[in-house]
Amino acid sequence: MKKIFILILALTLLSSVFTYGNINQVYRQGFVEGYLREPLKETLEIESYEGGIYSLPLSPNTIYTIDSQPVNASNFMAGMEVYAQIEGRKVVAVEGYSTSSLGYISPGSKIRTGRISRIDRNQLVLKLATGVEETFLTMPGTITLKDGKNVSLDTLYVGDRVKLHFDEVNTNIISRISIEGDSIRIKGLYKGKLNFVDGYGDKITISDVQHLNNGSWKQLSASMTIPYNKQSPLYVGGYSVSYDNLKYYRGKTVYLAMKDFFGRDQVERMVVQSQYESTYSDKIQDINWFTGGFELKNNRNIGFHDGTIVIKNDRLVDNFALSVKSDVFVVADGRGMDSSADVVYVLNEEVNNSNIGQHYIYAGRMNQIVEDRLWLKDFFLLEENEWQSFEGEKELFFDNDTDIYDLTNNKKITIKEFYSGDYAVDESSRYAKDQRLKDWHSYVYTDGDRISAIMVQKNMDSLLRQRVTNGIISSVTNDNLVGWGISIKNARDWSSRRSQWMEKNADLQVNLEKALLIKDGKQIEPYDLKAGDRMYLIRNDFYGKVLIVK
Repeated sequence: MKKIFILILALTLLSSVFTYGNINQVYRQGFVEGYLREPLKETLEIESYEGGIYSLPLSPNTIYTIDSQPVNASNFMAGMEVYAQIEGRKVVAVEGYSTSSLGYISPGSKIRTGRISRIDRNQLVLKLATGVEETFLTMPGTITLKDGKNVSLDTLYVGDRVKLHFDEVNTNIISRISIEGDSIRIKGLYKGKLNFVDGYGDKITISDVQHLNNGSWKQLSASMTIPYNKQSPLYVGGYSVSYDNLKYYRGKTVYLAMKDFFGRDQVERMVVQSQYESTYSDKIQDINWFTGGFELKNNRNIGFHDGTIVIKNDRLVDNFALSVKSDVFVVADGRGMDSSADVVYVLNEEVNNSNIGQHYIYAGRMNQIVEDRLWLKDFFLLEENEWQSFEGEKELFFDNDTDIYDLTNNKKITIKEFYSGDYAVDESSRYAKDQRLKDWHSYVYTDGDRISAIMVQKNMDSLLRQRVTNGIISSVTNDNLVGWGISIKNARDWSSRRSQWMEKNADLQVNLEKALLIKDGKQIEPYDLKAGDRMYLIRNDFYGKVLIVK
């Protein structure tokens, strides 16, 4: 009886080691790679590199190779690393690696995982787990995947955690990029008094919990117990300390960069306040990388260190992501003129995520439309968050994948309806005069000179009244009287006079009934938006005109 109990206990413990993966995710991406758990029979039993366990049916015509050499299924041994290609929910090819032939790898088998520290057009600088940085190159054929979907390279942000795949051993040219999902995004910035440290469970209890909201600290809760990430460094007063000493800082203020970890809050980065807190919201005027400090526009000099929590685009980034002219919210720690930054929150947002992107927003009168292109006359271009006017014409191209929306008649239209309609006419012609026709106006979102989405309307808006706003959607509503709208927290308006993002001190309400909504280069509907989405918005006071989900 005792032996049976021990056997059951052992099996229970063994099963708890493994987690069964999302089989639909594997089917969508069309491959899985990892460790073979059992010899091949009718199914492929595999543990993916991420830890998921999968049982996949083998096709009768499955192709088997080891080190690119054709073999029989019986040649595959448990524990061998394999790559399986999937079509029609069956494994059609299995590639094994004996590690004896190191001169060749099958396409996509060389892998590097890390966090993007810099983006410079076709160059990605990746910070590996070892702390070493390596530079890799993209090419026009580089495949970019996020949540199993093929996306554009310009969706990458500094701070994204990625897995890079290569087709050759001795190359730095990326064949495929897998972007980690929203789990890498910072959910919020908290602070509180450290009350208790559970060194065994890696948890802390803090009191007087506040979170950064609308440019200031707002009360969140009286107390909170949360797990922390012991793999990230812990800093006090600019110096790295061991987590074993964290318990000695009870009563001190801690700053916490929080993330969502499988539906629960977790501390991703933590800094303990050393002296006294000061906060600043200003523009960086100069950076001295040698001494490790920056000067704000108000001439205040603030140091930074390896433990400074730097947040940009809701992602943790390195200090080197800071740049002159960045608008920042700074939490400084020190006394008098001698202070260093515990937290730097970068407020900037642009149409493009990096210099990889070539997305533009135009507004103007449509002077001529033919089957695959149009010309805007005396148009406007949103440049550095401000409308710039241009004389003459701008030629733009559209295709079958372009989204076209007629705002005046509240409907999507086809390409044929677009170029054969009266959206652009010869206003001097007798026909146009008799029918009282005028050229329509448009808002255009492009990828280079290609129109991704366009919204057309009879009358032009007053661009002078418009402003550019960025922030985070806190709620999406559909009111019976006013229609779809959103509430925005941590909102900032661009000030042309100050050339600076100005934080708002309350949530902002915006109506989206007459707005062009863009996500991943495509037009979406208001119900596709969700709380937590970061966005870049052109609005006319209460009414949104163009919204881009970031």
